[in-house]
Amino acid sequence: MSNASTRLPSLYRIIQEAIAPDVPPFTATKTTLVDLSHTLEDCVLRNKLPSVIFTGFQESSHWRKETQRYLELAHIASSICIFAGGTPPIPEEKHIAVTLEPSDPLRQEWFVLVLTEYFCAVLCGLDNQLAVDNEGDRTFETILTFQPEVVEKVIDILMTTVERYRPDRAAELRQARQNFPPRSPQGPYLTQIVGALMEHMQRRYNQQRQLLIELQQLNERQRTLEETIAQLGVPVIPLLKGVLLLPLIGSIDSQRAQRIMEQLLTGIAEQAADVAIIDITGVPIVDTAVTNYLLQAIRAARLLGAQIILTGIHASVAQTMVNLGIDLADVTTKNNLREGIEAALGVLGLEICRKRKSGTTSGEV
Repeated sequence: MSNASTRLPSLYRIIQEAIAPDVPPFTATKTTLVDLSHTLEDCVLRNKLPSVIFTGFQESSHWRKETQRYLELAHIASSICIFAGGTPPIPEEKHIAVTLEPSDPLRQEWFVLVLTEYFCAVLCGLDNQLAVDNEGDRTFETILTFQPEVVEKVIDILMTTVERYRPDRAAELRQARQNFPPRSPQGPYLTQIVGALMEHMQRRYNQQRQLLIELQQLNERQRTLEETIAQLGVPVIPLLKGVLLLPLIGSIDSQRAQRIMEQLLTGIAEQAADVAIIDITGVPIVDTAVTNYLLQAIRAARLLGAQIILTGIHASVAQTMVNLGIDLADVTTKNNLREGIEAALGVLGLEICRKRKSGTTSGEV
Protein backbone atom coordinates (compact mmCIF):
# COMPACT_ATOMS: atom_id res chain seq x y z
CA MET A 1 0.00 0.00 0.00
CA SER A 2 1.43 3.40 -0.95
CA ASN A 3 1.93 6.32 1.36
CA ALA A 4 0.21 9.72 1.26
CA SER A 5 2.72 11.20 -1.19
CA THR A 6 1.48 8.89 -3.98
CA ARG A 7 -2.21 9.10 -3.09
CA LEU A 8 -4.50 10.25 -5.91
CA PRO A 9 -6.24 13.64 -5.69
CA SER A 10 -9.96 14.05 -5.17
CA LEU A 11 -12.11 12.01 -7.56
CA TYR A 12 -14.63 14.84 -7.65
CA ARG A 13 -11.96 17.38 -8.64
CA ILE A 14 -10.74 15.16 -11.47
CA ILE A 15 -14.28 14.76 -12.83
CA GLN A 16 -14.89 18.49 -12.48
CA GLU A 17 -11.75 19.31 -14.46
CA ALA A 18 -12.66 16.75 -17.13
CA ILE A 19 -16.11 18.16 -17.85
CA ALA A 20 -15.84 21.85 -16.86
CA PRO A 21 -17.23 24.22 -17.95
CA ASP A 22 -19.78 22.12 -19.87
CA VAL A 23 -21.42 20.56 -16.80
CA PRO A 24 -21.55 22.83 -13.74
CA PRO A 25 -21.80 21.05 -10.37
CA PHE A 26 -24.84 21.35 -8.13
CA THR A 27 -25.34 21.14 -4.38
CA ALA A 28 -27.18 18.05 -3.14
CA THR A 29 -28.04 16.80 0.31
CA LYS A 30 -27.16 13.29 1.40
CA THR A 31 -30.83 12.38 1.03
CA THR A 32 -30.78 13.54 -2.60
CA LEU A 33 -27.56 11.62 -3.26
CA VAL A 34 -29.27 8.48 -1.98
CA ASP A 35 -32.13 9.09 -4.42
CA LEU A 36 -29.73 9.65 -7.33
CA SER A 37 -27.68 6.56 -6.47
CA HIS A 38 -30.79 4.41 -6.16
CA THR A 39 -32.04 5.69 -9.51
CA LEU A 40 -28.94 4.42 -11.32
CA GLU A 41 -28.94 1.13 -9.40
CA ASP A 42 -32.69 0.62 -9.88
CA CYS A 43 -32.23 0.77 -13.64
CA VAL A 44 -29.88 -2.21 -13.33
CA LEU A 45 -32.23 -4.05 -10.95
CA ARG A 46 -35.40 -3.36 -12.93
CA ASN A 47 -33.94 -4.43 -16.26
CA LYS A 48 -31.66 -7.15 -14.80
CA LEU A 49 -28.68 -5.68 -16.64
CA PRO A 50 -25.31 -7.40 -16.33
CA SER A 51 -23.00 -4.64 -15.17
CA VAL A 52 -19.95 -3.47 -13.26
CA ILE A 53 -20.59 -1.12 -10.35
CA PHE A 54 -18.08 0.97 -8.41
CA THR A 55 -19.48 2.71 -5.36
CA GLY A 56 -18.41 4.49 -2.20
CA PHE A 57 -20.43 5.99 0.67
CA GLN A 58 -17.57 7.34 2.82
CA GLU A 59 -18.08 5.28 5.98
CA SER A 60 -18.65 1.55 6.39
CA SER A 61 -21.61 2.23 8.72
CA HIS A 62 -23.50 3.71 5.76
CA TRP A 63 -23.41 0.35 4.01
CA ARG A 64 -25.47 -1.44 6.61
CA LYS A 65 -28.58 0.34 5.38
CA GLU A 66 -27.78 -0.74 1.81
CA THR A 67 -26.89 -4.39 2.47
CA GLN A 68 -30.07 -5.90 1.00
CA ARG A 69 -29.90 -3.66 -2.06
CA TYR A 70 -26.32 -4.69 -2.82
CA LEU A 71 -27.07 -8.35 -2.26
CA GLU A 72 -29.76 -8.02 -4.93
CA LEU A 73 -27.37 -6.18 -7.23
CA ALA A 74 -24.74 -8.85 -6.66
CA HIS A 75 -27.05 -11.48 -8.20
CA ILE A 76 -27.30 -9.41 -11.38
CA ALA A 77 -24.04 -7.46 -11.73
CA SER A 78 -20.90 -9.09 -13.03
CA SER A 79 -18.85 -7.31 -10.38
CA ILE A 80 -19.38 -4.80 -7.56
CA CYS A 81 -16.49 -2.87 -6.06
CA ILE A 82 -17.24 -1.12 -2.76
CA PHE A 83 -14.96 1.59 -1.37
CA ALA A 84 -15.46 2.39 2.31
CA GLY A 85 -13.80 3.22 5.60
CA GLY A 86 -14.30 -0.38 6.70
CA THR A 87 -15.51 -3.74 5.44
CA PRO A 88 -19.14 -3.71 4.24
CA PRO A 89 -21.37 -6.44 5.71
CA ILE A 90 -21.70 -8.28 2.39
CA PRO A 91 -20.22 -11.74 1.62
CA GLU A 92 -16.77 -11.42 0.07
CA GLU A 93 -17.70 -13.52 -2.94
CA LYS A 94 -20.45 -11.01 -3.78
CA HIS A 95 -18.21 -7.96 -4.03
CA ILE A 96 -14.69 -6.55 -3.95
CA ALA A 97 -14.14 -4.55 -0.78
CA VAL A 98 -11.63 -1.69 -0.77
CA THR A 99 -10.98 -0.46 2.77
CA LEU A 100 -9.70 3.09 2.46
CA GLU A 101 -7.15 4.70 4.74
CA PRO A 102 -8.57 7.42 7.03
CA SER A 103 -6.72 10.15 5.10
CA ASP A 104 -7.66 8.92 1.64
CA PRO A 105 -9.55 11.65 -0.35
CA LEU A 106 -12.17 9.10 -1.37
CA ARG A 107 -13.30 9.01 2.28
CA GLN A 108 -14.74 12.51 1.76
CA GLU A 109 -16.63 11.56 -1.39
CA TRP A 110 -19.83 9.78 -2.32
CA PHE A 111 -19.77 8.12 -5.71
CA VAL A 112 -21.52 5.54 -7.86
CA LEU A 113 -20.23 4.44 -11.27
CA VAL A 114 -22.31 2.08 -13.40
CA LEU A 115 -21.18 0.24 -16.55
CA THR A 116 -23.72 -1.70 -18.61
CA GLU A 117 -24.08 -2.75 -22.22
CA TYR A 118 -26.61 0.04 -22.75
CA PHE A 119 -25.36 3.02 -20.74
CA CYS A 120 -22.68 4.27 -18.40
CA ALA A 121 -22.91 6.92 -15.70
CA VAL A 122 -20.96 8.35 -12.80
CA LEU A 123 -22.34 10.26 -9.84
CA CYS A 124 -19.88 11.93 -7.47
CA GLY A 125 -20.40 14.24 -4.51
CA LEU A 126 -17.73 15.99 -2.44
CA ASP A 127 -18.68 16.48 1.22
CA ASN A 128 -18.87 20.17 2.17
CA GLN A 129 -18.17 19.09 5.77
CA LEU A 130 -20.67 21.55 7.23
CA ALA A 131 -22.26 20.88 10.62
CA VAL A 132 -25.94 19.84 10.36
CA ASP A 133 -28.52 18.64 12.86
CA ASN A 134 -29.89 15.97 10.52
CA GLU A 135 -27.51 13.57 8.74
CA GLY A 136 -29.76 13.60 5.67
CA ASP A 137 -29.21 17.36 5.33
CA ARG A 138 -25.45 17.07 4.95
CA THR A 139 -24.51 18.76 1.65
CA PHE A 140 -22.23 17.71 -1.19
CA GLU A 141 -20.98 19.48 -4.29
CA THR A 142 -22.26 17.03 -6.89
CA ILE A 143 -21.74 16.02 -10.52
CA LEU A 144 -23.77 13.50 -12.55
CA THR A 145 -22.61 12.68 -16.07
CA PHE A 146 -23.22 10.05 -18.75
CA GLN A 147 -20.23 11.05 -20.89
CA PRO A 148 -18.27 7.90 -21.83
CA GLU A 149 -14.91 9.69 -21.93
CA VAL A 150 -15.40 11.02 -18.41
CA VAL A 151 -16.57 7.64 -17.11
CA GLU A 152 -13.49 6.02 -18.71
CA LYS A 153 -11.23 8.46 -16.91
CA VAL A 154 -12.92 7.80 -13.57
CA ILE A 155 -12.60 4.04 -14.05
CA ASP A 156 -8.86 4.42 -14.62
CA ILE A 157 -8.58 6.32 -11.33
CA LEU A 158 -10.63 3.78 -9.41
CA MET A 159 -8.73 0.87 -10.92
CA THR A 160 -5.46 2.45 -9.77
CA THR A 161 -6.93 2.66 -6.27
CA VAL A 162 -8.06 -0.99 -6.41
CA GLU A 163 -4.61 -2.11 -7.56
CA ARG A 164 -3.07 -0.24 -4.63
CA TYR A 165 -5.43 -1.55 -1.94
CA ARG A 166 -6.58 -4.90 -3.38
CA PRO A 167 -3.98 -6.23 -5.84
CA ASP A 168 -5.41 -9.72 -5.22
CA ARG A 169 -8.72 -8.77 -6.89
CA ALA A 170 -7.54 -6.18 -9.41
CA ALA A 171 -7.16 -8.62 -12.35
CA GLU A 172 -10.69 -9.95 -11.79
CA LEU A 173 -12.14 -6.43 -11.83
CA ARG A 174 -10.04 -5.40 -14.81
CA GLN A 175 -11.46 -8.32 -16.82
CA ALA A 176 -15.02 -7.48 -15.82
CA ARG A 177 -14.50 -3.88 -16.83
CA GLN A 178 -13.34 -4.86 -20.32
CA ASN A 179 -16.67 -6.56 -20.94
CA PHE A 180 -18.51 -3.24 -20.60
CA PRO A 181 -16.73 -0.46 -22.47
CA PRO A 182 -18.29 2.94 -21.62
CA ARG A 183 -20.89 4.03 -24.15
CA SER A 184 -23.52 6.73 -24.51
CA PRO A 185 -26.90 5.79 -23.00
CA GLN A 186 -29.53 4.28 -25.26
CA GLY A 187 -32.89 6.01 -25.36
CA PRO A 188 -35.09 3.64 -23.31
CA TYR A 189 -32.64 3.44 -20.42
CA LEU A 190 -31.91 7.16 -20.35
CA THR A 191 -35.67 7.74 -20.41
CA GLN A 192 -36.11 5.42 -17.41
CA ILE A 193 -33.39 7.20 -15.46
CA VAL A 194 -34.69 10.69 -16.22
CA GLY A 195 -38.25 9.59 -15.45
CA ALA A 196 -37.16 8.20 -12.08
CA LEU A 197 -35.33 11.42 -11.28
CA MET A 198 -38.49 13.37 -12.09
CA GLU A 199 -40.45 11.09 -9.74
CA HIS A 200 -37.97 11.81 -6.96
CA MET A 201 -38.26 15.54 -7.61
CA GLN A 202 -42.07 15.41 -7.63
CA ARG A 203 -42.13 13.38 -4.42
CA ARG A 204 -39.85 15.88 -2.69
CA TYR A 205 -41.96 18.76 -4.01
CA ASN A 206 -45.11 17.07 -2.69
CA GLN A 207 -43.47 16.54 0.69
CA GLN A 208 -42.34 20.15 0.89
CA ARG A 209 -45.74 21.39 -0.26
CA GLN A 210 -47.48 19.27 2.38
CA LEU A 211 -45.10 20.61 5.04
CA LEU A 212 -45.83 24.16 3.87
CA ILE A 213 -49.59 23.53 4.05
CA GLU A 214 -49.24 22.08 7.54
CA LEU A 215 -47.09 25.04 8.58
CA GLN A 216 -49.66 27.49 7.22
CA GLN A 217 -52.43 25.65 9.05
CA LEU A 218 -50.37 25.69 12.23
CA ASN A 219 -49.73 29.43 11.86
CA GLU A 220 -53.43 30.03 11.27
CA ARG A 221 -54.35 28.06 14.39
CA GLN A 222 -51.70 29.99 16.29
CA ARG A 223 -53.14 33.31 15.14
CA THR A 224 -56.65 32.21 16.07
CA LEU A 225 -55.43 31.09 19.48
CA GLU A 226 -53.61 34.38 20.03
CA GLU A 227 -56.72 36.33 19.06
CA THR A 228 -58.83 34.25 21.43
CA ILE A 229 -56.34 34.73 24.25
CA ALA A 230 -56.22 38.45 23.49
CA GLN A 231 -59.99 38.71 23.66
CA LEU A 232 -60.15 36.70 26.87
CA GLY A 233 -57.21 38.62 28.29
CA VAL A 234 -58.80 42.06 27.75
CA PRO A 235 -62.53 41.68 28.50
CA VAL A 236 -64.65 44.83 28.55
CA ILE A 237 -67.66 44.14 30.78
CA PRO A 238 -70.73 46.42 30.84
CA LEU A 239 -71.74 46.65 34.52
CA LEU A 240 -74.80 48.80 33.88
CA LYS A 241 -75.80 51.51 31.49
CA GLY A 242 -72.96 54.00 31.20
CA VAL A 243 -70.44 51.97 33.26
CA LEU A 244 -67.79 49.56 31.91
CA LEU A 245 -65.36 47.33 33.75
CA LEU A 246 -61.96 46.35 32.38
CA PRO A 247 -60.37 43.75 34.72
CA LEU A 248 -56.69 43.15 33.91
CA ILE A 249 -54.95 39.90 34.84
CA GLY A 250 -51.34 38.92 34.17
CA SER A 251 -48.35 40.83 32.91
CA ILE A 252 -48.69 43.68 30.45
CA ASP A 253 -46.30 44.20 27.55
CA SER A 254 -46.43 46.71 24.71
CA GLN A 255 -48.47 44.41 22.44
CA ARG A 256 -51.03 43.65 25.12
CA ALA A 257 -51.14 47.30 26.17
CA GLN A 258 -52.11 48.21 22.63
CA ARG A 259 -54.94 45.66 22.73
CA ILE A 260 -56.09 47.02 26.10
CA MET A 261 -56.35 50.52 24.69
CA GLU A 262 -58.15 49.33 21.56
CA GLN A 263 -60.65 47.23 23.55
CA LEU A 264 -61.26 50.02 26.06
CA LEU A 265 -61.86 52.72 23.45
CA THR A 266 -64.03 50.41 21.36
CA GLY A 267 -66.13 49.52 24.42
CA ILE A 268 -66.55 53.18 25.42
CA ALA A 269 -67.62 54.17 21.92
CA GLU A 270 -70.02 51.23 21.41
CA GLN A 271 -71.60 51.45 24.89
CA ALA A 272 -71.58 55.27 25.04
CA ALA A 273 -70.04 54.83 28.48
CA ASP A 274 -69.55 57.73 30.88
CA VAL A 275 -67.31 55.81 33.28
CA ALA A 276 -64.82 52.97 32.81
CA ILE A 277 -63.27 51.10 35.72
CA ILE A 278 -59.82 49.63 35.11
CA ASP A 279 -59.07 47.04 37.80
CA ILE A 280 -55.40 46.01 38.12
CA THR A 281 -55.79 43.70 41.14
CA GLY A 282 -54.57 40.76 38.98
CA VAL A 283 -51.51 42.52 37.53
CA PRO A 284 -48.48 41.06 39.37
CA ILE A 285 -46.00 43.83 38.59
CA VAL A 286 -46.82 47.49 38.19
CA ASP A 287 -43.69 49.29 37.00
CA THR A 288 -43.02 52.42 35.00
CA ALA A 289 -43.85 50.73 31.70
CA VAL A 290 -47.18 49.33 32.93
CA THR A 291 -48.13 52.67 34.45
CA ASN A 292 -47.31 54.52 31.26
CA TYR A 293 -49.52 52.11 29.32
CA LEU A 294 -52.37 52.76 31.76
CA LEU A 295 -51.92 56.52 31.60
CA GLN A 296 -52.05 56.41 27.80
CA ALA A 297 -55.32 54.44 27.98
CA ILE A 298 -56.74 56.90 30.51
CA ARG A 299 -55.85 59.92 28.38
CA ALA A 300 -57.30 58.30 25.26
CA ALA A 301 -60.55 57.47 27.11
CA ARG A 302 -60.87 61.07 28.30
CA LEU A 303 -60.78 62.22 24.68
CA LEU A 304 -63.97 60.18 24.19
CA GLY A 305 -65.57 61.90 27.20
CA ALA A 306 -65.28 58.98 29.61
CA GLN A 307 -64.00 59.21 33.16
CA ILE A 308 -61.59 56.49 34.26
CA ILE A 309 -61.44 54.98 37.74
CA LEU A 310 -58.34 52.91 38.53
CA THR A 311 -58.84 50.20 41.16
CA GLY A 312 -56.75 47.45 42.75
CA ILE A 313 -53.85 49.64 43.84
CA HIS A 314 -52.64 47.99 47.00
CA ALA A 315 -50.24 49.55 49.49
CA SER A 316 -47.20 47.81 47.96
CA VAL A 317 -48.18 48.98 44.48
CA ALA A 318 -48.71 52.52 45.72
CA GLN A 319 -45.29 52.46 47.39
CA THR A 320 -43.71 51.26 44.15
CA MET A 321 -45.35 54.08 42.22
CA VAL A 322 -44.09 56.65 44.73
CA ASN A 323 -40.57 55.26 44.49
CA LEU A 324 -40.77 55.43 40.69
CA GLY A 325 -41.93 59.02 40.82
CA ILE A 326 -45.26 58.25 39.11
CA ASP A 327 -47.89 60.91 39.73
CA LEU A 328 -51.52 59.77 39.60
CA ALA A 329 -52.88 62.92 41.22
CA ASP A 330 -55.28 63.61 38.35
CA VAL A 331 -56.50 60.00 38.17
CA THR A 332 -59.34 58.72 40.33
CA THR A 333 -58.01 55.71 42.21
CA LYS A 334 -59.68 53.30 44.60
CA ASN A 335 -58.32 50.56 46.78
CA ASN A 336 -60.59 47.79 45.47
CA LEU A 337 -63.24 47.08 42.86
CA ARG A 338 -66.19 47.58 45.27
CA GLU A 339 -65.05 51.11 46.01
CA GLY A 340 -64.53 51.68 42.31
CA ILE A 341 -68.12 50.64 41.49
CA GLU A 342 -69.46 52.92 44.20
CA ALA A 343 -67.41 55.79 42.78
CA ALA A 344 -68.70 55.09 39.27
CA LEU A 345 -72.29 55.19 40.49
CA GLY A 346 -71.54 58.47 42.22
CA VAL A 347 -70.39 59.97 38.91
CA LEU A 348 -73.78 59.04 37.47
CA GLY A 349 -75.63 60.41 40.51
CA LEU A 350 -76.64 56.96 41.66
CA GLU A 351 -76.10 54.95 44.80
CA ILE A 352 -76.81 51.47 46.09
CA CYS A 353 -79.47 51.34 48.80
CA ARG A 354 -81.09 48.52 50.76
CA LYS A 355 -84.48 47.56 49.42
CA ARG A 356 -87.39 48.73 51.60
CA LYS A 357 -89.81 46.19 53.07
CA SER A 358 -92.72 47.74 51.16
CA GLY A 359 -90.98 46.73 47.92
CA THR A 360 -90.01 50.25 46.90
CA THR A 361 -86.47 51.46 46.60
CA SER A 362 -84.74 54.67 47.37
CA GLY A 363 -82.37 55.84 44.70
CA GLU A 364 -83.28 52.72 42.71
CA VAL A 365 -80.78 51.83 39.98
